[in-house]
Amino acid sequence: MVSKQKIRRKLAQADFTDDVMFELVMSQLEICRKFLKAVLPQLDFTKIKVVDQSHLKTDYLSKAGRLDIHCTDAYGNQFDIELQMTNEHNVAQRAKYYHALMTNHMLTAGENYQSLKETYVIFLCPFNPLITEQQRAVGHYQMISEEGDYLNDGTHTLILNASGDWEGVSDELKGIFQLVLRQPASFGQLGAQIMDKIDEIKHSKTGGRKYMELTGVFWQDAREAGIKIGERCDKSVAPQAVWGAFLVG
Repeated sequence: MVSKQKIRRKLAQADFTDDVMFELVMSQLEICRKFLKAVLPQLDFTKIKVVDQSHLKTDYLSKAGRLDIHCTDAYGNQFDIELQMTNEHNVAQRAKYYHALMTNHMLTAGENYQSLKETYVIFLCPFNPLITEQQRAVGHYQMISEEGDYLNDGTHTLILNASGDWEGVSDELKGIFQLVLRQPASFGQLGAQIMDKIDEIKHSKTGGRKYMELTGVFWQDAREAGIKIGERCDKSVAPQAVWGAFLVG
């Protein structure tokens, strides 16, 4: 069991790149709306619903899905915002899985496939996660044929690379990029608003309690996932070893 003192120290040091703090801040409806509008200005986010840390699971054998921030708009389109601070070289595969998780729950029995809504997976990174020299800050990827024709399957993967070239990037996104790079937000208004919200969470009893509760949930989920991994491993491997390997990985 992780001590409350350790969680309190984590809270005191937490910034926008802390996974728990990121969820608490980005699950704020107005902040989430402004972020999505900065990333996708052509879309209507007047009405959105935020479901923070959604667990989407298809069956008891499948990998449990945890989306950092999952929300829907008034038209049923779904959005997943992922903070990716370390390069695990699997962004494309993760995007594929997250799209599948969101799409899996869209249709009821007998419903037409044309009823499927758009899905957007947005990765926010301090690095370029692709095996390419492309250094633009915002990349929007869709299914396309070798001839250059779009498949129009409704899946959109956006990669926001804070270390990329900021030319043409809005001030609001620049402020977010500064936070991802662990710098004070001096561009736009959203970054400053996020910094204020983080300070509010740290210095309020309610915010501190939510942070501690959510941290406990995070670690409990990780522990349960480690146990499930252990159940599928060789019985000669000690559960403690599997749990330790899961944390390190």
